[in-house]
Amino acid sequence: MKPSSLHRLTLKPNKMGMGFIVLVIAMLLAAINYGNNIIFFISFLLISLMGNSAWQTRRQLKSASVSAFAIAPRHATEPGGWQIQILSELPNPAITLRALGAEPIVCALPAATAIVLELPLAPLLRGNFPAPVILLSTQYPIGLWTAERALSWDNQRQWVYPKPQGQAPLPQAQLADKKSAASTAANKGDEQFEHLRSYTAGDALNKIAFKQFARTGQLVTQHWQSDLTESDEIQINFNQMPGSIEANLSQITQWVLQLSAQNRAFTLNLPGNAPLRGHDTRHRQQCLEALALFLAPPQNQGAR
Repeated sequence: MKPSSLHRLTLKPNKMGMGFIVLVIAMLLAAINYGNNIIFFISFLLISLMGNSAWQTRRQLKSASVSAFAIAPRHATEPGGWQIQILSELPNPAITLRALGAEPIVCALPAATAIVLELPLAPLLRGNFPAPVILLSTQYPIGLWTAERALSWDNQRQWVYPKPQGQAPLPQAQLADKKSAASTAANKGDEQFEHLRSYTAGDALNKIAFKQFARTGQLVTQHWQSDLTESDEIQINFNQMPGSIEANLSQITQWVLQLSAQNRAFTLNLPGNAPLRGHDTRHRQQCLEALALFLAPPQNQGAR
């Protein structure tokens, strides 16, 4: 994905360049004072060298283009990574990339060959944040000038979920009052198959999928819609949890990841949000996003 906006390319002399300018000025003053033609020649030669290096440095940066992939979600206080692709029409042995607030990386670019890098991202608190601005800079070829350009992706977001931690046991499964509906089914053919999940201690033996076990060697149990409503439903209610908001969100995040890994159905009830019920990957993502945005500062809540 190409950047949505390119900031103006800037070109400034760095510390070495400033020292070089001071040296040339001193040589020119000495040449004028003593009327030395050799010093005049060397001074103008150095001036032309600096002017040519400025043009070359700017040309090197303009030849580089950057594309970015989607930012992978991460948890609060964890550093992130952003995969980007960079392509240069000219070889550049020292080009620097940095996401604002994070450490820079320096890479060598071959000519006309795209390379993929993972750019470090700074740790953040939970929420939904805009993608950071990327600074692309170089001092090549002789290190007298620094050319820099800022790149931004306005349509990219970075999700930061609450940190998963907590030792509280999972809430007990609540039996739904739907046994009468289940009893109307004459046999399993009248019911809707829900899902398979990994076997956990306490599952009934008549639910084990022995054919699946013989074929794959993985012990799993079958779950039908009526079974799911009667015995597998777990209700996670934020209002019923003691403790601080952040501690509760971290604990719920731990439960969501644990239940998703077991492919178990559960319902998440957060104040001000509609109940979220399911057991698949999409359900896990919806729950984590809702937890990330729960009472988060308004500036962190972007479009999903």
